[in-house]
Amino acid sequence: MSAFKGLYAFQLSALGVLLLLASAHGHGVITKPKPRAIGAANQAACGEGVYGVLKKDDHGPIESAAAKTDSGYNATACHLFFCRGLQFDDNKSNVQTYKAGQVVPFHVDIAAHHTGYANVSIFNLATQEPIGAPLVSWSVYANDTLGPSEWPPNESDFNVTIPSNLGTTCSKAGQCAIQWWWYGYNKQTYESCVDFVVA
Repeated sequence: MSAFKGLYAFQLSALGVLLLLASAHGHGVITKPKPRAIGAANQAACGEGVYGVLKKDDHGPIESAAAKTDSGYNATACHLFFCRGLQFDDNKSNVQTYKAGQVVPFHVDIAAHHTGYANVSIFNLATQEPIGAPLVSWSVYANDTLGPSEWPPNESDFNVTIPSNLGTTCSKAGQCAIQWWWYGYNKQTYESCVDFVVA
């Protein structure tokens, strides 16, 4: 085999591996409203291994970061499967202000589809428990048997309505966040959180 043919065969093989890896993972993240971002507090709580994975790929599955936990990982502080382990302390300047009953548009960047289910809920940050029922949910989400022309638009662009019965529960920064959560049947989890107050 000539050197050129060998190089060509290697390139095709490498491309196939890359395509296979891409097909094995969904990828998604909220881009609107501004979601929690990674920062020094995440690095301190989650350790260098997790921090490195999350910083490199904000669209990737949480399980990829969980596989890189090291001696710097603090499960009590990191909460990797809640808001992706991203910390409120890194995002105090990203807190959104909404009014009760306000309709808030969301955009999710889904870079690769993988069939699962999803929802968007308001969470109490102290207890990490949802407040009320999901604001929106999908029993089938990011169906990978569909082509791009068939993808439901409301999986990427949708509205949520801020409940009118929250009272003072979400009146101070650091009390509440809206979390988009997607779980693929390939056992991969995707999350983004938007910190907010109701004023």
